[in-house]
Amino acid sequence: MIVRVSDINENGVHIETFENSEWLVNVPELSKGDRNTKLTSGFDIDLQVNKVLREVAVSGNVQFSIEAPCSRCLQTVKLDLKPEVNLVLTPKESTGEEDDDLNHETYVGDEVDISGYIREQIAMSLPFKVVCTEDCKGLCSSCGINLNNENCECESQRIDPRLAVLKNLKI
Repeated sequence: MIVRVSDINENGVHIETFENSEWLVNVPELSKGDRNTKLTSGFDIDLQVNKVLREVAVSGNVQFSIEAPCSRCLQTVKLDLKPEVNLVLTPKESTGEEDDDLNHETYVGDEVDISGYIREQIAMSLPFKVVCTEDCKGLCSSCGINLNNENCECESQRIDPRLAVLKNLKI
């Protein structure tokens, strides 16, 4: 997604596009064949690009869907994600020191490729832990039954085997 800085007028440039799942590269969490998290849609990208002097501001959002297993009960959960994009680009020669701000990048010349930054935003928007519901009971640690669907007859209080000898201690 290349934007020419000289083409940005006082009203800015509106970018509205759709990218297929193949567009996303270098995000191992969503790579094809991953059995945990998989991408179930393409990417709807809606951005506004404005220029103030030589700085370029990119704002908007990206919308896509994923499927991932619940981290408690392993049932498949579909999530619709819509990460926001907020980026400020300055010419490379005007910044004297490195900036660690994730919302700040530099550009060289008249063309700016914002694809990499958008891919980073997509990767950072992926949840670390997916749960189907906040009150998900998960799986029984003994028999593996999904406790959301059925009750099991397993011992309700597991005792750490290292401390089991203390159970019979009478004080």
